Amino acid sequence: MQALDRQHRKPEQPLPAGAADCHMHVFGPFHNFPLAPERAYNVAEAPLAAHERMKRQVGLERTVFVQASGHGTDNRAMLAALAQIGPRGRGVAVVGPQAPLADLQRLHKAGVRGLRLNLYTFSGRHIGEPSMLLRTYERLVAPLGWHLQLFCDPTTLAALAAPIGKCGVPVVIDHMGMPDAAQGLQQPIFQTVLELVAQGAWVKLAGADRITRSTGRLSDAVPFIRALAQAAPQRALWGSDWPNIGFHQRQQVHGDELLAHRELDAGELLDVLAEAVPDAAAREAILARNPERLYGFSMSS
Repeated sequence: MQALDRQHRKPEQPLPAGAADCHMHVFGPFHNFPLAPERAYNVAEAPLAAHERMKRQVGLERTVFVQASGHGTDNRAMLAALAQIGPRGRGVAVVGPQAPLADLQRLHKAGVRGLRLNLYTFSGRHIGEPSMLLRTYERLVAPLGWHLQLFCDPTTLAALAAPIGKCGVPVVIDHMGMPDAAQGLQQPIFQTVLELVAQGAWVKLAGADRITRSTGRLSDAVPFIRALAQAAPQRALWGSDWPNIGFHQRQQVHGDELLAHRELDAGELLDVLAEAVPDAAAREAILARNPERLYGFSMSS
């Protein structure tokens, strides 16, 4: 069975109406939407239909497409998926620093509600000091009422803490800020993330297996998710990180060998969330109400 055909079990706790997967990627079809020449991995196509199948299996209803670094600034695959899913979908795009407002307005009409600044996967794609990049992209999203989503290594994120605190648009921190679960809640980067979300930043409660690579136990993410959910109950979001691209060297890929996807069960990831956030009303906020506010989902979609 291929990774994208894997079965996902129902989570132990039912999901609220309007539950959203706020972090997933779509790839291809490559004959229409090839991967970018500058990329850190080769992956198999990950079509919307496979993600929709996962959503049905676990009880998710809405989707936030996050432009993956493998497609660079070519958002067409994401936009095609958005067109298919309609009002149940929203997007977070990737654009160059000189993107015209007219182009961003077209993205908004298609369902995009934020830009992603990825300084982690393939940082060589960006030229400039991180705080200046943050300011540049802040200026891009501000006229549209969008947010800025940041994916950084811990060192870069720590260096950006002060500029994030002064940012004039909502900032969403990817993957809990990428702490190392083996180093505990008191590690400096996680304390920095807690301070940022307490001051107003949003956070993706995604990447439980990313932060537990050193321990190999998804349950070790529970204290981190719990702490973030308590620090920002109205600004925490959940995402599966589907299709769970395999870990790689974060450097220009050479050759055509495919990177295998990580074998994760979305139901298990949702169970980790439920263990960390046992209160049903708090989980409803994370899974449904908070996404409605940030991405502009309508109550009927």
